[in-house]
Amino acid sequence: MENDPFDLGADAPPSVPQAERGRISERAREAGQARRTKPLLDGLNKEQNAAVTASDGPLLLLAGAGTGKTRALTTRIAYKIATQQAWPSQILAVTFTNKAAREMKERIGHMLGETVEGMPWLGTFHSLSAKILRIHAELVDLRPDFTILDTDDQIRLLKQLIQAENIDEKRWPARQMAILIDRWKNRGWMPENVPEGEAGFFGNGLGGKIYTDYQKRLKILNAADFGDLLLECLRLFRENEAVLSEYQQRFKHILVDEYQDTNAVQYLWLRLLAQGHNNICCVGDDDQSIYGWRGAEVDNILRFEKDFEGAQVIRLERNYRSTPHILGAASGLIAANESRLGKTLWTNSNEDGEPVKVRGVWDGEEEARMTADDIEAYHRSGQALNEMAVLVRASFQMREFEDRFISLGIPYRVIGGPRFYERAEIRDANAYLRLIAQIDDDLAFERICNRPRRGLGSVAMQTLQNAARGQGKSLFRMAEDIIDTEELKPAARRALTGFVRAVTHWRSLVDTITHTELAELVLDESGYTAMWQADKSP
Repeated sequence: MENDPFDLGADAPPSVPQAERGRISERAREAGQARRTKPLLDGLNKEQNAAVTASDGPLLLLAGAGTGKTRALTTRIAYKIATQQAWPSQILAVTFTNKAAREMKERIGHMLGETVEGMPWLGTFHSLSAKILRIHAELVDLRPDFTILDTDDQIRLLKQLIQAENIDEKRWPARQMAILIDRWKNRGWMPENVPEGEAGFFGNGLGGKIYTDYQKRLKILNAADFGDLLLECLRLFRENEAVLSEYQQRFKHILVDEYQDTNAVQYLWLRLLAQGHNNICCVGDDDQSIYGWRGAEVDNILRFEKDFEGAQVIRLERNYRSTPHILGAASGLIAANESRLGKTLWTNSNEDGEPVKVRGVWDGEEEARMTADDIEAYHRSGQALNEMAVLVRASFQMREFEDRFISLGIPYRVIGGPRFYERAEIRDANAYLRLIAQIDDDLAFERICNRPRRGLGSVAMQTLQNAARGQGKSLFRMAEDIIDTEELKPAARRALTGFVRAVTHWRSLVDTITHTELAELVLDESGYTAMWQADKSP
C-alpha cells in the first residue's frame, strides 16, 4: 500500500509537541482527499505558481498592487505544509496587522481543509515578539505578566518624568518625547545607543536622560511599550545565544508580508532569525513604500539580494484590480522614481475605464468646494450618494469637507474615528482590569482611582505619590498603608479606603467567576457604568 503523504505523525521532528503530531496527523489524513481533489495550484497564473513552488532559500516576491500577492503568500505556506516541507509550528509568518493575520490563517485553513490550530507563529511583529518575551521575560528584567502600555499611558508616564526634571512642558511636550522614543526604538537604539546629537534634541539636552529614566520606570512597573516588544526581543536574541539558536532552528521557513514597510529593528529581528535555515520569503513592493515618516526603510527591500546571497526574485506584474487607464497613470508617475527595482504592471481587462483626472487647488477649502460640486453633479445625473466616497490622507483634512457638506445639505458618514481600544471608556475599563490583574500597575491606578470621581483630588494624589516614591512602593501598596495614618484629609482617606477595599474584593473573585462576569461586576460596582449612562455628551 502506498504511503499516505499526509501521515506526518511518525516523522515529526523532536521540536514538534507530541499532541500536535497526533492532532495534525489525524486532520491531515481526513483532509487529504479534499486536497487531492482541489489542488492548491489551481487558478494561479505562471508567476504566482513559480512563487508558490520556488525551492528553498531566500525569495523576494516583488508584487505590485492588485497582483494577488496575498494569495501567492498564503498558498506558499499551505504548499509547504501539504508537501511535508514543514510543520505548521515550524513556519514563522509575519504580517503588519492583526486583521491580515486572521485572514491569512483563515485562507490557509480553507486551502488545507482544516483550522490550522497548529500555526502558533502566524501574527504581527509585535504579537510574535510579545509571545517570545513572555516565555523568556526574566532574561530582559520583566515578569511574564508584563503590561503593554498604550500611547496614553506612555504620555502620562513621560509627563511625570519631564516634570521631575523641571522642564517646561509647554515647550517640550510629553507627546513629542514619546514620538522621539518611538523613533529611536524603531531604529533599534537602547538609551545608551542614541547618538548624542539625537539625545540632546529634547529638553535642552535632557532627552537621553529622560529616555533612560523612562526605561528604568518601565522595568519597575513591569511594563513595556509597543516599541519595546521588538527592541527587547532583539536584545534577548543578542544577549542569549541559546535562545536565539532555539528559534533559529525552530523556524524552518520565514515568510513576511509588506516587507517594504519594515523598519530597522524589524529588519534586524528578521535577519537574526533567518540565519538558521536561510529560508526567508519576503513579499513587498518598493513602489508602495509610504511609511518612511514612521520609521519604514525602503532600503530593506531594495538591498534584499545583497543581504541574502543567492536570492531569487519573482515579479508579480499581472494586475487583477485596476483598469488600463489607472495602471498607465500610476506607472507613469512611479517611473520618475530613480530608486526602485522596477516592474511593469499590466492587465487583461477589456475596459479602459475613465481616464484619471488630476486637478490642482490652492487650499483645502477650495478642494472641498470643488469635490462637493462634483458630488452634487453626479447625484443629479442619477448616481446614488452611497455609491460615492471621498478618501483623505489624514483625518484633519476632513474638517473642510464636513463643513462644505453641511452647508450644502449633503448627507455623509465618516468612516474611521478613534479605534475601539483608544476610546476613553475602553481605556478606563482596561485600567480597572489591569490593576486587578497586576496590583503594582501604577499607571492603571492613576487612571482610575478617581474615575468616577470619589473625592481623591490632586493634593491627595501628590501625597500618595510622594510617599510611594519615598518608600519604594507601588501606589496601591502605599495606599493600603496610608489609609491607616493621618497623612490624608478625612474625606480623601475615606475615598481611598473604599477604593482599596473594592479592588481587594474584586481581586478575590478572579478565580471564582469568568473574566466577562468580573468586568461587568467591576464596572457596575465602581459606579463607572452609571457614570456613562448619566453622561449626555455626544
